[in-house]
Amino acid sequence: MVEYMVTTCSKEKDPADGVLPAIQRYQHPRIDWVYQESQRLDLPMLILSGKYGLIRPDDPIPWYDQALTLDNVSTLLPILTEQLHQTLPDLIHFIALPPETPGWAPYHLVLEQACAPLKVKIRLIPWLGE
Repeated sequence: MVEYMVTTCSKEKDPADGVLPAIQRYQHPRIDWVYQESQRLDLPMLILSGKYGLIRPDDPIPWYDQALTLDNVSTLLPILTEQLHQTLPDLIHFIALPPETPGWAPYHLVLEQACAPLKVKIRLIPWLGE
């Protein structure tokens, strides 16, 4: 069974010029926790970016400011679907706040819509650290 730990990007970012690995660019305790847990459990981690879709912690990214909104879901959906098709996970452990939390619904929606046709299961793990 192929499993991934997935969480979303964060508004808090290292403002350094150029590119940084995603794990360094995003500055949020949730992302650090998921990264540590993914290493402890020996499961690969992916970060769901509102701009880039699914990225690995070591993927280099520039600074940007683009939260995923409901209006952008249809733009990100084909990118995310293709990325999932390439990785072919059976299960995604999605560490997130509930979809009713302001700003979180688009991330839940795009992940659910991309996973459904590929029959990828999502296990929501509520983030309790905020």
